[in-house]
Amino acid sequence: MSTRAPITSAYCVELGEILSIAEARRAFFSLPEPRSRFRFLCSNETCRDLITKAEITAVNYDKQPNDTYRMAHFRENPKYAHAPDCEWMINEDAEEIDGKLPGETEGDAFLRRARRKLHDYIDIFDPTTEQPTQGGAPEGTDGGSDVTGGSRGQGIGRGERMSRNHKTSSLERLVECYRQAKLELSDEEFKAMKLKIVGEGEIPLSWYFKSIAYAKVGASNRVIHGGASLIGRYSKGEGAGFKLRFFDWREEKPIFLYVSKEQMSEYRFRRYLDGILRQEDADYFRVFALGELTVSPTGKSINLEVGDLKQLVLLPGHKQAAANVAETASVENNGVTKA
Repeated sequence: MSTRAPITSAYCVELGEILSIAEARRAFFSLPEPRSRFRFLCSNETCRDLITKAEITAVNYDKQPNDTYRMAHFRENPKYAHAPDCEWMINEDAEEIDGKLPGETEGDAFLRRARRKLHDYIDIFDPTTEQPTQGGAPEGTDGGSDVTGGSRGQGIGRGERMSRNHKTSSLERLVECYRQAKLELSDEEFKAMKLKIVGEGEIPLSWYFKSIAYAKVGASNRVIHGGASLIGRYSKGEGAGFKLRFFDWREEKPIFLYVSKEQMSEYRFRRYLDGILRQEDADYFRVFALGELTVSPTGKSINLEVGDLKQLVLLPGHKQAAANVAETASVENNGVTKA
């Protein structure tokens, strides 16, 4: 059988946990060096009970996002067979139909066709702070509440089908979805993407992300993003605090993001975040945060305040690597090669 539904989660053998591809990256870079790649099995319990367990291939989770043109994703490994009830293996799926489905509008059909270009589209985002599962979660995982059907710890059970609604409280996974949509979709398709925010309702995906150059002081209900440079570290080790200065200004004031050493030392995944900040070849950092812009006590600057570091995503930027990625993308888009 071939995969029709994008594989959005897989069982990590080493961690004993169902992970999204974004969680797999966080787990991988939370490991001390030298790191070894993980082995992934199908999230379906029946597939894992086969005599030859169904393995899943994980692509680019062991690379930082700016180091590769192809987004990190899971895909079927054709060497392995899956169980008949596997949620990812579908012989005939309405999602594959190019025309309109019965009762479907032109707009709905357009959106459905655009969504299937993405490895992991998010329908619903819960912006509340992620809570660890009972007893904690393995080092490097979110302990969040990603939902693509079935139990997070055990995956999809026997005979169950995955939900067509992909829900997450992981900002990192939502950022992955947003970045891939901007990269892979046309402008018209990207503008058509919808996202339901728990407690707010449905809005265009693009509206939920606000450039820091245009974000309002006091607003805290959007993902604020922008480029920044690292201007300071406080103390040493994995718990060292840091300060970023954004390239954009607001109200003729510079904008800073300050994270104290206390906040870092209490963060479960500080090794992952610290590793990003310590990349010597990083020219800048792309910041995505569910935070609030506030005027500093002196009134001379603006601060982006983030109460929980799970609501902060940093992507290292490499100018030379970005140029190489752009060149690769241009070659691929011209049909010279296709991964």
